[in-house]
Amino acid sequence: DDDDPDLKMDGPKGHPDFRVFLSAEPSPVIPIGILQRSIKLTSEPPSGIRANVARAFPDEPWERSAKPSEYRCVMFSMCFFHAVVIERKKFGPQGWNRVYPFNTGDLTTCMEVTANYIEDRPKIPWEDLRYVFGEIMYGGHITDDWDRVLCMAYLQSYIVPECCDGLELAPGLPVPQPMSFSEYVTWINESGEMPAESPVLYGLHPNAEINFRTVQADVLFKTINELQPKQQGGADMLSPQDIVRAKLDDIRDRLPEMHNLQDLSERLEEDRTPQQHVFYQECERMNILIDRLKKSLEELDLGMKGALSMTASMQQLFDEMFMDRVPEVWTKVSFMSMRPLGSWVENFHTRNEQLLTWFVDLQTPKVTNLSLFFNPMSFLTAIMQTTSMINSFDLDQMALVVDVLKKTIDQIETSARDGCHVHGLIMEGARWDPSGSIEDSRMKELYPRMPIMTVRSLPLGKIDRRDQYECPLYKTQQRGPGFVVGFFLKTKQNPRRWTIAGVGMLLDVVE
Repeated sequence: DDDDPDLKMDGPKGHPDFRVFLSAEPSPVIPIGILQRSIKLTSEPPSGIRANVARAFPDEPWERSAKPSEYRCVMFSMCFFHAVVIERKKFGPQGWNRVYPFNTGDLTTCMEVTANYIEDRPKIPWEDLRYVFGEIMYGGHITDDWDRVLCMAYLQSYIVPECCDGLELAPGLPVPQPMSFSEYVTWINESGEMPAESPVLYGLHPNAEINFRTVQADVLFKTINELQPKQQGGADMLSPQDIVRAKLDDIRDRLPEMHNLQDLSERLEEDRTPQQHVFYQECERMNILIDRLKKSLEELDLGMKGALSMTASMQQLFDEMFMDRVPEVWTKVSFMSMRPLGSWVENFHTRNEQLLTWFVDLQTPKVTNLSLFFNPMSFLTAIMQTTSMINSFDLDQMALVVDVLKKTIDQIETSARDGCHVHGLIMEGARWDPSGSIEDSRMKELYPRMPIMTVRSLPLGKIDRRDQYECPLYKTQQRGPGFVVGFFLKTKQNPRRWTIAGVGMLLDVVE
């Protein structure tokens, strides 16, 4: 206000009609018309390790530290750690099972804690720092147990005494010698010592870049496809009604009969084995799914013929089938899958065929396809229950043990004496070497199949976990919500390497 003597401003003044709006989130207060005529400015997050390290790098806080050299080395390691955990999410579930809101405030707080710890102690308490960083500061965001293990694996690699002696944070990237703030900035932005952007900087295999780019392309083309008009574009093109009608008729014609649970109950003995319980429950789940498919497709068929009014749920089913997506009304009672509709239907029939095979003699197959279960953990639990009942062991003191075989399915002549033979597992991030351990993936081989494995159960006191990596098993590439169990596999290298590489096993893969 020009009339206010207490408010004086030197220099050029803005136009009286100029307005600026600052907001950190969408605001319903600002009228749409104003937003459309305004110039929008946004602050995009940096992309890549170099840009994230540069942005994370603080001003000169080490001037307050009694041990500036040690502090600078820890600070650089933490800036690199921060850049890695921020940018790793671009690799999808292989990077993090879930997306977390890590931010610069986490790093700033960690560095303040570091300054206090270094100031008060004659030696740097590395273990204390790792615990505070991994379990409290960054770990406070993390909700998935396997992501917490990953976070601690990074800190156990970066926040160690060697970081003050030129520790190599990534191939070709040692911790630089302590220098001034301006020298650090110049080294990060202009020197050629910072390696080029690559999955190797994150500890991942180069194949992770192929997955990352493939997902980007899939999202792009799916978005373009969804934006296409759903009206008929020419005389030679099929209309949406024709496309959905063809899919509907094909699925209905191939729909299997429901399993006769009453007959199955009569054939099963009263004293059922744990495996028989599991297969019976699988038949129940399959019946529910078959019934849902049958009823929803019949309704849609009548709606398309005009015998029934098209409801919102029927229209949604129509749209999802047209877009080749598995309808939501089916996924609620279905097995977890990321497949498109056509592939999902084929997988549905494959799962039902395994149940029909078991239905003949009610005996567990010589080699069971673990990927065809609605609930694979129930089958693994049945293995533990069987061993516990035979040997009178406490079930809560049992654990699963995996032996990877060198035989093919055709070479398996009898069922396993102890436990069960299983197959259908796929490894991501690494491969199983015939020599009997986990090794690096071959280039462009994204999803190598695991050999047949014998899964058995032993008391915890008789299990030797040395030189083994606990490899998480998931139902789909989505990982997180589909976690099944952790299998211990032999490794000749430090298990932490495979943790950082995001190595896991999957039951269902869409390539």
